[in-house]
Amino acid sequence: MAHTAGTQTSRPAASEQKDPVLKFLEADPHRAYTAEEVARSLTPQAVKDPQKKSQAVEEMTTGLRKLVEAGRVVETSPGLFKTRLFFDKEEKNIEHAFIGGMGNTLYRFRSPIFRLNIGVLSLFFVRDTQAAVWMVTVRDTTIGRDFSLTRRLRDGVHIFGSRPPEPGEEHYLRIEGKYITKKHMTITIAGDEVSLEDHTTLHGTRIDLLTSEGLARYQQVAMDFLHHTDPQSQKDVVKRGRFLIDKLLHHHQNFETTFFGAVVDSLLLEGLPKPTRA
Repeated sequence: MAHTAGTQTSRPAASEQKDPVLKFLEADPHRAYTAEEVARSLTPQAVKDPQKKSQAVEEMTTGLRKLVEAGRVVETSPGLFKTRLFFDKEEKNIEHAFIGGMGNTLYRFRSPIFRLNIGVLSLFFVRDTQAAVWMVTVRDTTIGRDFSLTRRLRDGVHIFGSRPPEPGEEHYLRIEGKYITKKHMTITIAGDEVSLEDHTTLHGTRIDLLTSEGLARYQQVAMDFLHHTDPQSQKDVVKRGRFLIDKLLHHHQNFETTFFGAVVDSLLLEGLPKPTRA
């Protein structure tokens, strides 16, 4: 489901910060809760009374869904709620979530570009909207190597793991790396809506995704890069890095290199724009 935050003024933001439900969720931003669990913590006396319990849970569910609509909370799976997590409090362009090792095994979101950190591997997913497929690039930090999966992912259910695939097991994608053993993750894709299940692995999985605001901001700077770079140099990681350093030094704009590269790749996948050197 989508969970992009709308533009808010300082007055509503200050009001939402006082919401006891939001404060409770933000106390442990890595964990997801049911409405009953929140009600049990915030209204312990009410949930002890059988006649008041259902009303308390219903009111808590209503409050949680309002926070979802306001873009402050995510419903990670039906009936399970979690606060949105941003490491950069000033610029909420990239949202983060931990599943598996943190106890929560399910997460769902909507984004055309995201990253999974599994053990020592980082998997970057970029959606080719024209072909309706996903390109996946894998980065292994222990060997300093990047490679792309030869098969593009289409809508459906896919399983990532380290064992060899069984005959005819087309939905299975083999990945290898430290801390990755047997079946690790199931990913369900429907358009740009993604559902993930980590099979309770020891170290879990971190999900990083661009918000709608973040995607627009990264696309703008990526277009600027493409328009000022020769076509034969647009995939050069050194050129991309120098461009971002210039943005930081001269314009005080900070962008994450890996996400910037993924957005540039996504624009090139779509064949847009047809850049010319300035």
